[in-house]
Amino acid sequence: MSTVMSKETARILKGVGGLYTAEVIGGGMEGTSGETVECRAKGSFRREGIKPLPGDIAEFERQADGSGFITRICERKNCLIRPASANLDLLLFVVAAAKPDPDLFLIDKMLSVVSHNGIDVLMIVNKADIGDAEKLCSVYRKAGYQAVAFSAAEHEKYKDIKKYIREFVAGKVSFFAGASGVGKSSTINAVFPELGKLLETGALSEKINRGKHTTRKTELYKLAPDTYIADTPGFSMLEIAQYNMIPKDMLIHAFPDIEKYSHGCKYSDCTHICEEGCGVIEAMKEGLLSESRHDSYCLLYKELKKQNEWDRY
Repeated sequence: MSTVMSKETARILKGVGGLYTAEVIGGGMEGTSGETVECRAKGSFRREGIKPLPGDIAEFERQADGSGFITRICERKNCLIRPASANLDLLLFVVAAAKPDPDLFLIDKMLSVVSHNGIDVLMIVNKADIGDAEKLCSVYRKAGYQAVAFSAAEHEKYKDIKKYIREFVAGKVSFFAGASGVGKSSTINAVFPELGKLLETGALSEKINRGKHTTRKTELYKLAPDTYIADTPGFSMLEIAQYNMIPKDMLIHAFPDIEKYSHGCKYSDCTHICEEGCGVIEAMKEGLLSESRHDSYCLLYKELKKQNEWDRY
C-alpha cells in the first residue's frame, strides 16, 4: 500500500541540509492552509539542475508520517542566486546617507539586477540624522524608484515613514538587503519589531548549532496573510548582484529611466554611451536624466562587454 496520503501545494520558507520547511497554501485532503510541513525533495531535481529555493511554490505529496515529499517546483517569475530566493515582489534596499558614504555605482549595480528580474524596489535611506538622506532619495525618485528618508536611531520621529513601509509590503514577498554598516538590522528592528525578534531568535539558534555569528541561508518570515519578508545575510555587492548574468544588450532594460530616452536615438544599434544622435545623451544634457545613473550604466556596459562572451555562465 502506498504511503502517500494527499497531494498539496505549498510555499517554501527555508531549506537547510536538504530539508525544507514549507507552508501549505490551499489545503489538500489532509492539510490546512497556513500549516507548515517539513519536506524532502525528489532526487531527480539534482540531475535536472533544479534547486528548491525559499519563495518557491511547490507541489508535494503528503506522507503517512505527516511529512512532505516535493515532486514539482512551479514556474518561477524570478530567481536570484544570492540571496538564494525565488518569486520575489519587492526589495527593501537599505542604504546609508552617511557613514559609510553611499557608493552610487554599487547601488546602481544592485538596482540593475533587481530591475532585470522584475522586482520592485523601496529604497530606505537610513541615517537621515547624520547625512543628507533627501538628496540621495531625490536621485532615485528621479530615476523612478520609491525612496524614503529614515533614521533607525531616531525612528520615533519617523512614525509616518514606518507606517508607509509596512503598508507598502502588504501582500508581497519582500526581502531586506543592505551592505555592511548601513543599519539594515536596526532598520528592521525599528520598522518590523516582530520580525526583529524572529531574526534574533534565528541568529541565536544558528550560532548554537554552527558556532558562527552569521548565516548564509535565506528564510521567509510570515508577517500577515500573503505578506512575507526575507532577511538576507549582509552581502558584498559583487556577491549578490550577479550583474554578469545580464547580456550587455539587455542592460538598457535594467535602467528604465535611461531606457525611456533610448527610443529617440538616431541609430538602432546605439549603445547609449557617447554616440552622436543618442536620445539618452540629449536627455542628460537637458537635465532629464541623472548623470550618476548614466555613469553607472556606462561602467556596467563596459564591464559586461569585456567579459560576457565567456564569463556570463
